[in-house]
Amino acid sequence: MPHPSRSLHWLILVTFSFFWGLPQVHAELTQEQITNAKSATGLLLTPSGFATAFCVSESGIFITSSTALDKAGDETLSLILDPAGKDPQRYPVKVLRKLKGTDLTCLKVALDKKMTALPLGDVSHLYETRPICAFGYPSGKLPDGDPKAYPAITVNMARIMSLRKKGDTLSLMQFDGPVNRGNIGGPVLDTEGKVMGIVSAGLVVTDRSAGSPDEPLMEVNGTANGVVVARGSSRITTVGCEFAVPISRIIQEIDTPVIEVDAPKVKFEKRFEPVEFTVAVDWMRPPASEPAISVELTGDGEPRKVEARKGDDGKYRAQIAPFAERAMTAKTQLQVTLEFNGGQLSGTTSDLDLAVAGKPTALREFSTIERAKGGTDFVADGKPVGALPELAALPLNMNGTVLALDAQKANKIALRVPPIELPTISFKALLTMPEGKGFSSDGKALNILSSELPPTAALKGKSEISGLKEFKLPSSISDVAVAQNGRALLLYMKESKKLAVFDVVDLKIRGYINLAEDRVLFAGGSRYILILNPTANLIQRYSVETLQKERTINNSFGNVATLTMGYASPSIALMFAAGSSSGAKVKAFDVEKMTVVSNGSDQATSRIDGSNGIIRASADGRTFGVCRVGTSPSGFSILTFRDNTFSLSYEHESVGILVPNADGSQIFSSTSGIYTNKFVPVLKSSGNWNESTCYLPSYHPMYFISAPMGARRDSGDKQAPKTVGIYLTGSTQSLLQMSEEFSEMQSGNPESRPQQSGSDPITTDKRYHFFPQLDLFLTIPPTNDKIVVRPLNVRKLLAEKGIDYLYVTSLAPLGKVSTPYHYQLETASKAGGVKCSLQSGPSGLTVEASGAVAWNAPAQPVEETVIVSLKDASGQEAFHTFRIVVTE
Repeated sequence: MPHPSRSLHWLILVTFSFFWGLPQVHAELTQEQITNAKSATGLLLTPSGFATAFCVSESGIFITSSTALDKAGDETLSLILDPAGKDPQRYPVKVLRKLKGTDLTCLKVALDKKMTALPLGDVSHLYETRPICAFGYPSGKLPDGDPKAYPAITVNMARIMSLRKKGDTLSLMQFDGPVNRGNIGGPVLDTEGKVMGIVSAGLVVTDRSAGSPDEPLMEVNGTANGVVVARGSSRITTVGCEFAVPISRIIQEIDTPVIEVDAPKVKFEKRFEPVEFTVAVDWMRPPASEPAISVELTGDGEPRKVEARKGDDGKYRAQIAPFAERAMTAKTQLQVTLEFNGGQLSGTTSDLDLAVAGKPTALREFSTIERAKGGTDFVADGKPVGALPELAALPLNMNGTVLALDAQKANKIALRVPPIELPTISFKALLTMPEGKGFSSDGKALNILSSELPPTAALKGKSEISGLKEFKLPSSISDVAVAQNGRALLLYMKESKKLAVFDVVDLKIRGYINLAEDRVLFAGGSRYILILNPTANLIQRYSVETLQKERTINNSFGNVATLTMGYASPSIALMFAAGSSSGAKVKAFDVEKMTVVSNGSDQATSRIDGSNGIIRASADGRTFGVCRVGTSPSGFSILTFRDNTFSLSYEHESVGILVPNADGSQIFSSTSGIYTNKFVPVLKSSGNWNESTCYLPSYHPMYFISAPMGARRDSGDKQAPKTVGIYLTGSTQSLLQMSEEFSEMQSGNPESRPQQSGSDPITTDKRYHFFPQLDLFLTIPPTNDKIVVRPLNVRKLLAEKGIDYLYVTSLAPLGKVSTPYHYQLETASKAGGVKCSLQSGPSGLTVEASGAVAWNAPAQPVEETVIVSLKDASGQEAFHTFRIVVTE
């Protein structure tokens, strides 16, 4: 038997001789090639750790393993170049597409420079034992133990062990010299520095004595190969076995350009005007000749295509109108039912103009035309409209057969306008090579926007009443909404089937809208009042100024349980459908277009139930607070609507009814105080319904109020305030506390409390209305039969009480793109002599000591926040924050 030491000597000698005879792999790559490869290889940060990606195009196209990405979205990915160097650079990453038939993904990195791209090689000359080099970043704890430090790139020298084929096609490369999981996605180079493949996965064997080596455990890591671990001792033995996807499998994909086309968001009223489409084309291997680029639009009749021209920045641009002009002249088709003595006929007809009281009036503006009793004239929606001779030859289309009918002989004409269903306009870029080969981008839907931002019109006027005044209502009210930028209170008189419009400037009921049903849904914005009749299934739009009905359509949008709109919103109302707590649907309804323009996704509506929720809108109609009644917790659900897209923020808490302020930046809860829209506390309340204070926004963004919860004389806590408090935005202490108790609001009626079952729609936030710019405070008592108006001049009260004060009372106007912006701050100070200075704002904005704000607005719509400091003659200081909104 040989001596053990001699056997060991032989083993060392044989091993040394074997490796001495191997070619020196590191000598095959030059220093320049290694430097280029390192420069082209980046550290990819993912939610589960990091991996490797390498550049194949100097414009920033990278390739990595799909396994490394897990289920990461673009917002969770970034790439670091030279992470272990002195100045590592981090860049955002966008996923472009998966490469077909492989476990690889193509990425776009937003670089601020041209990138070093690795040349792609030819695998046809590969053979077993051929030396190769793998580049990548190893995962795991670093030697220095710093968890925040990034690893340095590793260069692994190896040899090809196996070339696995499917038929005559190379499918997988296997090489020795195992690499770490962090290397997955890294490049495998030949001795000429060209990419032969991409690291895929490896094989690791663990021998654990406690188990049986005959029981292998396969741990699949997401690739086609997996990681094999055998049960045995705790020692880990790594077997030299790695895999790479050969570059030949993605050559066709690499020669396919990455085409991205973008278009601006288009306002509805500008849908017939040309807009600019931008096309970016990235090649991993640029072609020898220049392609032809065009943009194609589909969805509005025949496809329309326009040529795109290349600019100095390398991108292509084309201009084309989203909708063809022929759509402008299309007549609205009305659904008509004519009732005669002998029966009725139904069909469709084109809209036409009628002469009513000497003025042209569109037929579509009426929902019902009936013959007046004992005469030949007609009554339309309850108002006399004359003989309507234009109806003598009404073309009625009945299933393709058109008849000219004498509609003047009809006893009744029912008219319905179908919703405007704008077709979805899709666009894509087409690329054609000189030899005829073509490519195209993925199709995208054009985003046709509705008007979202409120107008700048502010309430103006001063109270002419010297003391408390009560306005008796002709009928008890069942609900309240606000419209016309806060000027109009919409009072729902269910019993008398009327909607009264109370003007808070003129302090009178301006008029009534007669309702067709005694159970309706209604909402108001800056220009319109929207009414939904559930039984007749009709939606009607009225002018908030004239109270005239402008349009009626059939409700084809499902069972609507709740309707809401911001009182300064020009067009968007939200429809909340009845549904379970697992996810009701929400629809954005454009009152101008009279159609749904966006449907909330299941994710955005998962916490909302329209049939069991109290929903309140911000004044601008872009933020909505949702409280689920009868559910614990009721939830802190904030739904936002921007650019035709919904998003939901949710916290699993009970804070009562949620009322957003004018711009949605703060949320007033009925039981727990004030929060930001991200659930950060601003001002806390005790949360006890009998003891706490209910905070509510006013109709001026500089003020908010506090109202006693339930406002009951029999409140159990004698320390709880029984009067209304006036606050400045941003302050946690009241500016002043009213000495007068609002006796009309003190009631033992439990339905006056805002947070219980919601059986009374008129909750506390609908009963208190403070208009600082009008020096008015309105209340709607629990009796629901009157409006109580008080004069309330804040500065006068402050002076009477000897309270020092310093704040801004003016509102920032909207700005227009590429137009000088001017705004004069108006201040209130007991000491006077207020001087202003800019603390923070956009570049180029100035603020004079007098409070004059000047700025050259940019060429694009933006929203900028400005902070100004105030200092008066007494030395008192304060800060004022406001937002400048720049629109087209």
